[in-house]
Amino acid sequence: MAKKEYHFDITPHIVKQLGEQLVPDEVTALLELIKNSYDADASYVSIEINTSGQYLKESLSYPNHKGFIIVEDDGFGMSEETILKSWLVISYSAKRDFKAKGKHTPQGRTPLGDKGLGRLSTQRLANICEIYTNENINIGTHLAFNWKDFETEERLSKVNIYANNFTPKKPHGTKLILSNINFPDVWQGDSLDRFKGQVSQLISPYKENRPFEVYLSINGINVDLEKSNEEIRDLAISRFTFEFDGEFLSIKGKTKLSKFKGNTLERKDDFNNFMILDNGKKFSEYLLSKYDDIVLSDEEKYYLKIEHCYSFKTDIPKLDTIIELDDNEEKIVKANPGKFEGLIDEFNFDELAKNETDTNDIFGQRSNYKIFTQNQVGIKIFRNGFAVLPYGINGQDWLRLSESQTKTSFYDIRPSNVIGYFAIDEEKNKYLKEKTDRQGFISNPYSNNFFLLANFIKDQINIYHRKIRRSYDDFLREYKIENNGIKTVNQSFQELTSISKSTDEIIIDTEDAKIVLDNTVQEHAIIVDEVENNPIFSSDENKEDYKRAKILLEKLKKIQDVFNKLQNIVNKTKKLNEVIDILEPKIKILEEQLDNFSELASLGLATESVSHEFASISDKLAEKASFYTSKLQSNKITNSDIYVLMEYINSTVNGLKIQLKHLDPALKYNRERKDTILLSHLFNEEKEYYANRFAKNSIELQIDSIVDFKVKVNRGKLIQIIDNLLNNSEFWLIEKKLDNPDFNPVINVKIEKPWIYISDNGNGVTPAIENQIFEPFVTTKSKGRGRGLGLFIVQQLLDSSGCTIALEPEKNELKRKYIFAINLSNIIEN
Repeated sequence: MAKKEYHFDITPHIVKQLGEQLVPDEVTALLELIKNSYDADASYVSIEINTSGQYLKESLSYPNHKGFIIVEDDGFGMSEETILKSWLVISYSAKRDFKAKGKHTPQGRTPLGDKGLGRLSTQRLANICEIYTNENINIGTHLAFNWKDFETEERLSKVNIYANNFTPKKPHGTKLILSNINFPDVWQGDSLDRFKGQVSQLISPYKENRPFEVYLSINGINVDLEKSNEEIRDLAISRFTFEFDGEFLSIKGKTKLSKFKGNTLERKDDFNNFMILDNGKKFSEYLLSKYDDIVLSDEEKYYLKIEHCYSFKTDIPKLDTIIELDDNEEKIVKANPGKFEGLIDEFNFDELAKNETDTNDIFGQRSNYKIFTQNQVGIKIFRNGFAVLPYGINGQDWLRLSESQTKTSFYDIRPSNVIGYFAIDEEKNKYLKEKTDRQGFISNPYSNNFFLLANFIKDQINIYHRKIRRSYDDFLREYKIENNGIKTVNQSFQELTSISKSTDEIIIDTEDAKIVLDNTVQEHAIIVDEVENNPIFSSDENKEDYKRAKILLEKLKKIQDVFNKLQNIVNKTKKLNEVIDILEPKIKILEEQLDNFSELASLGLATESVSHEFASISDKLAEKASFYTSKLQSNKITNSDIYVLMEYINSTVNGLKIQLKHLDPALKYNRERKDTILLSHLFNEEKEYYANRFAKNSIELQIDSIVDFKVKVNRGKLIQIIDNLLNNSEFWLIEKKLDNPDFNPVINVKIEKPWIYISDNGNGVTPAIENQIFEPFVTTKSKGRGRGLGLFIVQQLLDSSGCTIALEPEKNELKRKYIFAINLSNIIEN
């Protein structure tokens, strides 16, 4: 008997099954083919998909087909020998050995593929595969085969392959022609939109970390992988870049003013009143006084910036270690994952969704914008421009951004509002190895430390956000002082009306729920009673069930009792609308009366001040009259005396006119009129009005107009506000001068849109009352010398115009607050 040579063989069907298991979808299949082009040092790869046409540009072995996919590159191509020894040998990979020895392609690339299975991707896309490839301009190789033959032939070696040579038109490259597309629906309609989204997730849309160009067209429509990405990035409210060079990790961040805008109506009003008008100047002064590491950005588009650098050896906690040989000695070192860089952009997508102008300019229509954001949000990991699955794909939250949001702070970055990436390299990060199924990194000290670094970056970004957002909240609390008197009722009644409407909606639900609850309790009580009185259920097990059922019944009865009480409360709210109808007009009348009281009280204070001036003027006039009368009676009066007296009378009349002019805008017939007022002009008029009065006590009034602006407001109301503040300063400066005759009193007025700052060099506000200073009847003046109404009236008058006043946090040499800051944002006239 002749000795036979035994050997293994394989059925072609196994190869078909292998491809189906390792290449789960069309996107993965295309991605593997694109990676092959990258590994071949291509400068580009072009993909054309046509779901119904025929490809006529080449002389094909399978010309009769429906639909085709072309994958073409300008890589170094393959020779006939390479095809025979490599491409046609399933699972053979020269790249595997190439990578193991640390070799590079002529362009310096480290191959991405090493499993030898990329060629199986073609069967996922189409039945027929034809290859045109050449290493030089002289000769090329053309192969063609049908994947359907793998289902019918008994042996792999029997599968028919057409092969011939062709004369190339390009120096080198490869073209795959895949025809008779398997699933044409994938490339059409909603499926096409999903495919575009998946491709844009798996191939980096960031040109800076994509090593070569990828061109994609589907049924004649070009899919631009980067245009929309670049345009949407310009709409980011914060941007963070980071780079790890193997020794140090640098993190840079910059934030736009719009970061502080918020989504609620109240937040937007705060933003307009406290940030927009001075471009965040006042808040930046407040913030930068608290944190040394945050500075103003020197880029026009950005507001704030921050930059930090951390040592891998000393600043990053909890890093895994490995043992290395150093001069044949074992040494414990931290496992270094290799150099990487990245970027995280933060957006306010809720606001962008409302702004159709911006999004439509970029995406054409709202549906395209939604698809883009759904696919791009999150933070991905790209290796040489290709996504590492599953990180950041389809919302996968590998950095646990949602977890930090719910557990630590409302201010942290959210998974739905960021787009970003970590860029790694096949060679530089060779120890970050992917699993065989391409679903994540193999767990080892290097990947563990990579994730620790990534989370450290996330934490530093969140710390920065907490600093600026909490400081902004504190800033608003400092300056957005609420009215401590009777408040404007509109918001209160809107809230009550909202509650009333909500109550009407749930009354029916509560009635239905009560019926269900009552029936449940009744049915449960009957069951418990039957079990209790039935000897059949006397086993120990049944007794335990009975006890549990009875406890449950008791709990249900308690719930029923609480529900009945709640229903009574809900029913009482039915009358809420009647209460609103009765109270609203009455409280509005009270509010109007409070406004009138504030205006009249302020007018009274102003009149009181003017009356003192009138008394002083009349006394001096009487004194002059007596002096010149006695001269006249003794016939000693001269023409010169008469001239001096007339000048004095004219001066006195002008002084009286100034006083009356100052008082006139506050009178009833002028109180409803609003004027456009330039603040610097108004304060210069005030300076003239107070000139004689302040001169008596050597008080200097300094006006500094840094950023002048106009307001539209009742002139009398604004004068009353200023008068009360200047009178307050005058009183305390006179008090200080009595104690120290050498003291030189000064009142400072600074105009800086949208703020007015009024301060003096007196003792400042007593700390004991600084939190109640705008409440009525709060004063440290001695009895009979002050009512404690001046600053309360100031706040009421400002509040009636939607403006605010607050004490600046800045303190004088006595450690007391001393600057009143008035925000006139709501009445600015552009």
